[in-house]
Parts: sequence; C-alpha cells; structure tokens
Amino acid sequence: MTCLVLDASAVIHGRDVRIFGGVLYTTREVIEELRDSRAQAAIDILRVEVVEVNRERVRDLAKRFNLSNADASVLALALEKKCVLVTDDGKLASTARKLGVKTRGIYMRE
Repeated sequence: MTCLVLDASAVIHGRDVRIFGGVLYTTREVIEELRDSRAQAAIDILRVEVVEVNRERVRDLAKRFNLSNADASVLALALEKKCVLVTDDGKLASTARKLGVKTRGIYMRE
C-alpha cells in the first residue's frame, strides 16, 4: 500500500488527498504551521497520522538544503518511510526528487 507524507500546502489547499490512495502522514512541525482551523480540522477528518521524526536529521536537511524545519521534517519522514511527498512547494519538491523521493502536487504539475 502507498503512503503519503503531507506538507502544509497539501493540507491548506483543502483538497481531499485521499484520492491518491494510501496511508496519510505528517509531522508535528507541519501541525504547528497550520493556524487555520479548517486546515487543522482536515488533519482529523482525513485521519492523518502525526509522526515524530529524528530531530538531528531534520536539522541536517534544513541546513544542507536551506529548508524550514517543517519542510525538512516532511522530507525526513518521506525518506524514512519511503513515502510519496505531497507538496505544492517547488523548492521542496525539487529537493525531494534530488534525494530520490517521489512527489505529487495538489495544483502544481511535476
């Protein structure tokens, strides 16, 4: 079964990512970015599992690729679980693909 790691843009856009199929994950860092109550509710409605990631790996990825902690956290999670990263952030998607992580966009074309 496929697994998907959602960044903040995947949640904020309000599209039902279940159409992609698979288990949905995100990180605590992404949850902290979601200030919109509708986006926060989507995490529960979609049954997204919030996973803790290795903080040292997050710091390394953030520094190495000049990413926010939230972006580095979902990248670390996608690498760890070998999941597809769902994002409309072009820089994050490009970095993920360089590291061998498959990506999907909500609105952005790959």
